Amino acid sequence: MLKTILVLLCFGLLTGCTTNSSSHTSNDIAKTKTNTVITTEVASTPMTKESINDRQKNKTISSEEGKDISSFVPDGWHILERVKGKPEKIEGDLNKDGINDIAFVIEGISKTKEEAPPRVLLIAFGTKDHTYILSVKAEHAILRSDEGGVWPDPFTKISIDRGSIIIDFYGGSNYRWYGKYRFRYQDNDWYLIGATIGSYFTGTTTQENADEDDYNLLTGDIITRKTDEKDRNSSHTTKGNRGKKALLKLTDFIANSENNF
Repeated sequence: MLKTILVLLCFGLLTGCTTNSSSHTSNDIAKTKTNTVITTEVASTPMTKESINDRQKNKTISSEEGKDISSFVPDGWHILERVKGKPEKIEGDLNKDGINDIAFVIEGISKTKEEAPPRVLLIAFGTKDHTYILSVKAEHAILRSDEGGVWPDPFTKISIDRGSIIIDFYGGSNYRWYGKYRFRYQDNDWYLIGATIGSYFTGTTTQENADEDDYNLLTGDIITRKTDEKDRNSSHTTKGNRGKKALLKLTDFIANSENNF
């Protein structure tokens, strides 16, 4: 009888231990599953509109500052060299802070073989720590290499004169045309403040006597030169004023468009 009682007691103790062990194991598995579910949910949480905008904003900010001008050249683009080894860039103080700034032209890749690659004018301000901050990106300010008619590349040069950026074009065939556009940084933006456009027939006259309109867009003054009909090698000029109009921003400027001024 005593042996029977002892056997029953031992069996009870073993059963209790097994139950507790199973209970602990079940709880551990449940905790592990819970942690796994939480981890998975966090990893698969979609980006919100605000977080996407923040990333895009940060990307934009980083692309507008750089140690040198190559920082502003996108993948697949390059600084234009009309003459090999001579990049189309110019330096000078453009915002009157005593620090050299830089303007340069970049060129992309053609979408088709029949189409010349796009060009963009960039202007970056220099800083005291010898870095650059992008001031403006003008996507339509520079003509492509195939937009000059029979004449080769119509884009002649960019230059700096009295703190303004000058863009020059020249093209055509027997009838030639040219344009010179002056942009200045004022009121925290870039504006077209002057333009000289002209044309002439190479068979009878030269550029010095071409029909030409010279616009001072700050004052409204216009100086018009016309070739003398009787003597194609001479010309006469008249002066007038068309009145002041709202200045066009460089970002809205379209090269050789009649709607520029």
